[in-house]
Amino acid sequence: MKLVTFERAGKAQVGCMLDADRILVFEEACRLLPDFAPVTHHFRNMLALIESGEVGLEAARMLAEKAPAEATVALSAVRLRAPIPRPPRFRSMSSYPAHLARAQEGRARILAAEAGDPEAAFKAAQTKFIERPPAGYYETPVYWIMDPLCVSGPDDEIVWPAYSDWIDYELELVAVIGKSGRDIPKEQAEDFIFGYTLLNDLSARDEQAKAAATSLSITAKGKDFENSYPIGPCIVTRDEIDVYNQQATLRVNGEVWASGSTANPHWTFADFIAYASRAAQLVPGEMVSSATVGNCSGLEQARKGNPGDVVELEVSGIGILRNSISINRS
Repeated sequence: MKLVTFERAGKAQVGCMLDADRILVFEEACRLLPDFAPVTHHFRNMLALIESGEVGLEAARMLAEKAPAEATVALSAVRLRAPIPRPPRFRSMSSYPAHLARAQEGRARILAAEAGDPEAAFKAAQTKFIERPPAGYYETPVYWIMDPLCVSGPDDEIVWPAYSDWIDYELELVAVIGKSGRDIPKEQAEDFIFGYTLLNDLSARDEQAKAAATSLSITAKGKDFENSYPIGPCIVTRDEIDVYNQQATLRVNGEVWASGSTANPHWTFADFIAYASRAAQLVPGEMVSSATVGNCSGLEQARKGNPGDVVELEVSGIGILRNSISINRS
């Protein structure tokens, strides 16, 4: 199923996509089908549905099969929100090492383009390249914390912060944790995934470079600003997608900037779950990003974003996440 959170008449509701144009509203379907009245509370929001476990998910499947017409609404009549507007925890790993090497080259080319002799400037920059991926990358599936209060949703307008002049877009997969667990073996880890969605990891590259130069942070204000983590358009349940066998595309103003495959990550979500749950509890609804799918960022293409851009991320089995960028110069 493709599960969505949407807003209608000022109220947030949960449903599933029946096709490209229609949403089944779970609470209304329960009202119309009296046998489902006892499970209505599982659909008060997406987090409640996830926490309900297999009971709620099976009820959702059965409701989708019955799908009373009176409980459906046109997609055009609602506004999609982030599937979980405020996830209880949000982290990112680094799944695709090729991104790290290409991003370093892309950054150097962008900076060299401003020099009098761009090619000479780029060659000079190459002499200062550092090891990418860095030492230790292949030994430990490390992660970093992302601010869940910065989550936004499909079609939200993102106001670019006044402190940054370097806009970048990154296409990333997100796994949603479906149940609590601690010290989870890797071979059991996928059982703890509820489903998958998309993230545009918006990056203020100039500020990110300042944070990285301290050796104390790789993100700081390069990542965490208002609405900087658009997520959506839906959560595809784990049973319906082979997440590592999908085509990924980044478009800006209708132009394909980049494309790649989600295949062959070095670190998988199962690796993350096993690592992050060591002596620690994972909780339902928390999210973890893959970081950038290889080749699927503006930086890797040596391109900067601009105010007024409409950015689309598309992964074949999930859908399209679209956002627009405006500028704040106050």
